[in-house]
Amino acid sequence: MAAVSRQGTLSDTRLMVRIAQLYYRMQLSQEQVGQRLGLSRFQVGRLLDRALREEIVRIEIVHPDARLIELEDALVARFGLRTAVVADAPEASSDEAAQRLARDAVAGAAVDYLAALGPTGSIGVSWGRQMLELARQLEPGWTDAVEVVQLNGATALSAEPTRATEIAERFGATTGASIRLLAAPAIVGSAELRRALEADPAVGTTLEAARAASTAIFGLGIRGPDSVLVGSGFLSERDQADLREAGAVGDILGRFLRPDGRIASTDLDDRTVGLPLADLVAKPVSLGLAAGPGRGPVALAALRGRYVNVLVTDASTAQWVIDHG
Repeated sequence: MAAVSRQGTLSDTRLMVRIAQLYYRMQLSQEQVGQRLGLSRFQVGRLLDRALREEIVRIEIVHPDARLIELEDALVARFGLRTAVVADAPEASSDEAAQRLARDAVAGAAVDYLAALGPTGSIGVSWGRQMLELARQLEPGWTDAVEVVQLNGATALSAEPTRATEIAERFGATTGASIRLLAAPAIVGSAELRRALEADPAVGTTLEAARAASTAIFGLGIRGPDSVLVGSGFLSERDQADLREAGAVGDILGRFLRPDGRIASTDLDDRTVGLPLADLVAKPVSLGLAAGPGRGPVALAALRGRYVNVLVTDASTAQWVIDHG
């Protein structure tokens, strides 16, 4: 009996190989394969399915975009995202030219996604280098949104401009939407001053509009000297030292996170003017952009905190998040 079973198995294997060669290499139809081998079309299809299951046949997609799609699917499955968009960008590098290319690629991918999504109602936007590149690439008529609202303070405390107004105006110009700016710094000297600012109607009504916006779009910033918050004068040396000691990996809307997604410094968070991160969790679209070297940790923290349900990033960052998540 054993010999018969082995002979039958060998015969089935050889038949599957023969069918696979005729179907995949000679490109015969299943009906033509059946006619040649004296089998029904149903039998041919069943044996082709079995050949795939037993890995007698392997189908490999070799286009470069295949890896990007695999990374997107892995991110969605791992973190329960609405979607993920992974841009084809150079490998992570500290070289400024490579960083610009990464920002350009991620911004382009985000523009394509937003145009396909067509968000309506009110859109909340942050500021920063990645958001500036995204705004530059927006095409007129990409959405029918009626209002663009700034999500966090941006009045610079140094000679380096935040360009937040330019970003919001570009969003408005390409949509025909009205613009609502948040007339306040990103971070102030005390929690009392932050509360006083938010009590002012000029700031308070904008924050209410930011809270009501169904779509939020923001960059994921890194901690360190390259942070736009440092360059714009919002973080003192003491603040930076406290963030290092707390293990902060980066920020969303000026609010710094630990690797597990929790706020790194409650003192600094109490002095930050803008939408609280808890309000991002309930938004239908909360789109975070992460491009270039060092963004993996803050992207992972944002995903763990569930502040992002649409992640747009480069392949290196996506791979880092999957490997460490």
